[in-house]
Amino acid sequence: MLVAQHGAIRRSTMERWGPSDFMLASYFCCSCSQPIKLDPSLLENIPYEEAVATVVENGSQISPQIMEGSTPSLNHGTRSFHPTPSSVNRKGSGNKLSIPIQESFVMLSKSQVSPLLVAPQRGSKGGTAEDQQRGSLSHRLKTAGKLFDLISHVSQVDHPLCQDCADELIIKLEKRLSEVRKEKEAYEAYLATLVADEEAGEGRRVTEADVVMLKEQERNALDVLKDLEKEKVALKEELEVAKTELEEVDALKLNYWQEINSLQDELQKYYNERDSVNLNYEYVSNQLEKLKKTNVYNDTFRIWHDGPFGTINGFRMGRLPNQPVDWSEINAAMGQALLLLDTMASKLNFTFKGYRLVPMGSFSRIEKTDGDKGVHELYGSGDLKGMLFWNRRFDNALVSFLNCLQQIGDYAEQRDPKFRLPYRISKDKIGDTSIRLQFNQDEAWTKALKYMLIDLKWILAFCCTRMNTRASSSSAI
Repeated sequence: MLVAQHGAIRRSTMERWGPSDFMLASYFCCSCSQPIKLDPSLLENIPYEEAVATVVENGSQISPQIMEGSTPSLNHGTRSFHPTPSSVNRKGSGNKLSIPIQESFVMLSKSQVSPLLVAPQRGSKGGTAEDQQRGSLSHRLKTAGKLFDLISHVSQVDHPLCQDCADELIIKLEKRLSEVRKEKEAYEAYLATLVADEEAGEGRRVTEADVVMLKEQERNALDVLKDLEKEKVALKEELEVAKTELEEVDALKLNYWQEINSLQDELQKYYNERDSVNLNYEYVSNQLEKLKKTNVYNDTFRIWHDGPFGTINGFRMGRLPNQPVDWSEINAAMGQALLLLDTMASKLNFTFKGYRLVPMGSFSRIEKTDGDKGVHELYGSGDLKGMLFWNRRFDNALVSFLNCLQQIGDYAEQRDPKFRLPYRISKDKIGDTSIRLQFNQDEAWTKALKYMLIDLKWILAFCCTRMNTRASSSSAI
């Protein structure tokens, strides 16, 4: 915005001046750096003393310290390129505002300016008219420069100034003057208040009682101040103690949280271990329940049927004319049956009367321990030469097996009144069918062997139930 104002000033100045005026310009505004046209009154061919006297007549004075010093600098070489401000009267510029040199803000008296007066050097009479004209113009410019230097030294603003800058300076000074007047009024009002208070105080005399009362009040105030200072010291000490206690509490709090974290870590580890143990316990319990429900003897000695044949662990017992079974398979089945009977007797802590079982696979036998002692082989042979003699020994072993089966069946019935064998045993018959091979049909012998396996399976079920009952009783204890 300042640049725009300067541009407007330049345009207005060029409109007012002609080319010849710019050639004659020797001074520039110290505020906007624009060439200025001096007032004709400053360029009149008058001595320097008269020009200064014109300023002095208004009655303004400058500082004596400045007047006692050296004369102002008359070097105007710098002023030609970096001008000093000037207050001029623009009568022919077309501007309404006209400020004559007599209205300058800095006025000089004759006594103050007399040491600075220098006699002007006039052109000699013998010179030409051109030399006299040049000397007269130079003298007038020097006179104006001296005036500008004098005004610049005693004011806070460099001169010369253009009309616009002078107007702006006037506005600023008037604003400052208004502020100073307001400040003066405020001081005067305050001074009047002080004077009024002083006059009011003179009307009332201070008595001795007032002095004593004031001293007492002062003494009380000092006592209160001492008490407050003591209280302040005590509060500072308490504050220090409180800070120390707070630091201790913070340290305890830190240790507490560290211990809490450690305990939480240990507790979490315990929880993890507990969960792991619970999972293992649940798994083992499930496995135990499965094992409890699992019948080992049923898995070890699987008694089933294969058409008309009874089977144990897949080995068939008996033979039919249309389905011959090898004696090795029959002997293996007899060995498995004798092993199962001996195992059940051991688990039930039962001892057979008059017999001793010797399970030996396909060559098992039954020993008679009382009466006619002997050994009955529980396996047969397909040899035609010894078939008659060997079958009689095999039949005796089958009858001994039935006798042992009947003994353990009676033991089971004694322990459980509800227990009954599905096929009753009487000497060499089971379910009214003879167990002997000799002088018997293959169909009847195969059926008797099947009945024997069925009774054996029932006794096996009783043995498993008995063992489960014992296990439950021991676990409850």
